[in-house]
Order: sequence, then structure tokens, then C-alpha cells
Amino acid sequence: MDLLLILLFIIDIILIVIFLFFYFRFKKVLELPWDEIKESIERAQELVIRLEKLQKEKSELKKQIYMLAEDGLSAKEIARRLHLPTAEVEIILASKK
Repeated sequence: MDLLLILLFIIDIILIVIFLFFYFRFKKVLELPWDEIKESIERAQELVIRLEKLQKEKSELKKQIYMLAEDGLSAKEIARRLHLPTAEVEIILASKK
């Protein structure tokens, strides 16, 4: 019976040593600023949503420019009508070709 208790005590000590080893080994991971990381992820997700929205708007704008160009309007006329710089309209029209 005494031998069994000694054996259990030794196993407990070994487990505590193993736990402490892994705790100190991975302590840096446990001490990361998790709140800041979570906030950064949330900001990144918000930016992705905004970028997707801007991309949709940009593709709608391109469609408008292409339709107006097909109707025979010049780049200057399209730019004036859509309140855009002429160079931007010219670039969009050139990218279609």
C-alpha cells in the first residue's frame, strides 16, 4: 500500500513538472494581447466589407461609363455628366479594349 502511494506521489510530481514545463514554454502565447488582436480582426473585417462595397460601386460606375460610351459620348462628356476626372474616364475606357 505504501509503495502504491509513493508511486502515485511520483506520478503527480512528474505531471506537475510536465505542466510547468509546457506553461513556461508557451507562456508567450498565453500573454498575447488577445483584445487587441480581436479588435484588429474586427477592423480588418469592416475594411473588407467597405472594399467590397466600393468595388461594387466601381463596377457600376464602369458599366455606366461603358453604356454612355456606346451611346456615342466622348470621354469629356461622360466625365462631365458623371462628375469624374476626364483622365479616369479615359483610363476606364482604355481598359475595356
